[in-house]
Amino acid sequence: MLMGEIDFYPELCAKIQKYLQFYLLSETKIEFAYNKHLLNMVTEIDEKIGVKSELSNDYLPLIRLDILFGIKLPEKDTQFILFEVKYANQLTLSDVSQLIGYLQVAKYIKLGILLLVVKNQNNNMLSNDFAEIVQMRNLPMEWHLLLEENEKTNQYNFEIGICNYVPNNGIDWLDIKGLKGIENFKALVERVS
Repeated sequence: MLMGEIDFYPELCAKIQKYLQFYLLSETKIEFAYNKHLLNMVTEIDEKIGVKSELSNDYLPLIRLDILFGIKLPEKDTQFILFEVKYANQLTLSDVSQLIGYLQVAKYIKLGILLLVVKNQNNNMLSNDFAEIVQMRNLPMEWHLLLEENEKTNQYNFEIGICNYVPNNGIDWLDIKGLKGIENFKALVERVS
């Protein structure tokens, strides 16, 4: 049977939820949705958490996403994390460009993670051109987007991280600390808190 990235979504969501819960307060609510349009995902997460998020009040573009997590800390609005999943031998520059494009269009989701589900045991999770850009510290991981909207300029900020997952194993993060990216689950949770 041929597998695709969608086949790994339930397994990934359970594992990511477990990692996030380890670093967050016990009264924090963590929910997820996958393989739907952004509006449907936000609605599903809001229903599971039991509180309507501020994001649900905004225009949500009709983009289909892989995985979206919602984290509701006590006394705070739900924060969302987008996971763009690739089932491949390596990640390419176009994969990170796709994640950045989704974050730009979504505007209000501040955190995005590019996650490689390793198809074959390969030592290098990044293609040669992508690895070179990362090694030269020439890949922005922290973005500030300025948009002219209704005669006013709005700024949207978002950050990204990159990790990989070997099926039935753990999640490893790319060391991108020098690029000011999200380098592990602890750093991801710090940005949500």
